[in-house]
Amino acid sequence: MNIDQKISEMLINVSGELLKHVESKQEMQAHLDLVCNAWNMAINSELKRKRELKSFLKKQKKYAPNIEALKGLEWEIRRIMKAKDRDYPKVNKRIVSAEAVETSKDEYIIRAFFETETI
Repeated sequence: MNIDQKISEMLINVSGELLKHVESKQEMQAHLDLVCNAWNMAINSELKRKRELKSFLKKQKKYAPNIEALKGLEWEIRRIMKAKDRDYPKVNKRIVSAEAVETSKDEYIIRAFFETETI
């Protein structure tokens, strides 16, 4: 683990295949938002993770085409959280913003920012 690694690189690493196969900027942004949500859940205690995941899935239920899709979403979030725990256990900052910027057809750069600490 390289603590000096860019946030965008960390997100790409924990995303697995999720950010690699998209068909539009909108889909890339939706997948990126999912990765950020999972990352932000992962920085919490186990109890708070469970509550946040349950709340997130409840909100997503109306958009899911079926229960299998919702279960797939839950599986993906849990997979990303495990990857974050495994690869970046000491990075416990919340991601406040992440944007997919299309540089050319099917090519994107990711800009992401951690919450700043206040003194």
